[in-house]
Amino acid sequence: MAIVNKKCGIEYYDRMHRIGYWITWAAIAIFVAVPLILSIVHGIYPSFSDLVLACGGIVVIFLPTGVAEMFAEVPVMGSSYYVSCVTGNILNLKLPAAMNALKLADVKSGTEVADAITGVAVAVSSMVTLVMLAITCVLLTPLQPLFSSPAVTVAAGNVLPALFGCLAISNIGNDMGAGIYSKGRILGAVLPFVLCVIAFLIDPDFYNSWQGVVMMICIPLIYIPTKIMYKKGIIKVFLPEDRKEGTTEEK
Repeated sequence: MAIVNKKCGIEYYDRMHRIGYWITWAAIAIFVAVPLILSIVHGIYPSFSDLVLACGGIVVIFLPTGVAEMFAEVPVMGSSYYVSCVTGNILNLKLPAAMNALKLADVKSGTEVADAITGVAVAVSSMVTLVMLAITCVLLTPLQPLFSSPAVTVAAGNVLPALFGCLAISNIGNDMGAGIYSKGRILGAVLPFVLCVIAFLIDPDFYNSWQGVVMMICIPLIYIPTKIMYKKGIIKVFLPEDRKEGTTEEK
């Protein structure tokens, strides 16, 4: 979809980033305020060495993961990434919700319309999550026998595989949304997929501890082969105007 008013579009992005900037700082202040106030009230302060020992391993995992996720997720989610970072659970919930919204709306990511749609999708997803958590907290004790039943336990154990399965299917298909189709794009992911499987089989503990680093390495390993195969015509992309002219081969 074409942007009718470019000035309005610039103002929209500026406003979203300004709001997101202050919301992020406010969230950080709230997160830090709770342990800080407790430390001041009770006079208990952890030493720097204790903080390093407690947080060092977590930082090693999540710092590169966070950087890698920004490069991979921000182009899809746009300004809604601010809300996603504050509410959390991006990979399992917010990103699939944003991608599904773009798919249903048939809109190309990176546009103003896509930014607005993903913003609504992420906001609704966050509100639904909060409502469900509140309901669960209220009903946790009465429904304890149900939650501990074998059927619910098995179902809960398959929630994440189901989410990642849906996300994978939407990524390996030919339909990229907004009328754009591709042919053979999954070939670009073969090399990093094989290398990740081999690394996991060699040392599962090392692989799990360095997921963020692995993700950052896989981004260029996907991009470079995809670019080469696209130039050689192995991977093809068909725009909406190509489909109208009847020149596509996506089927």
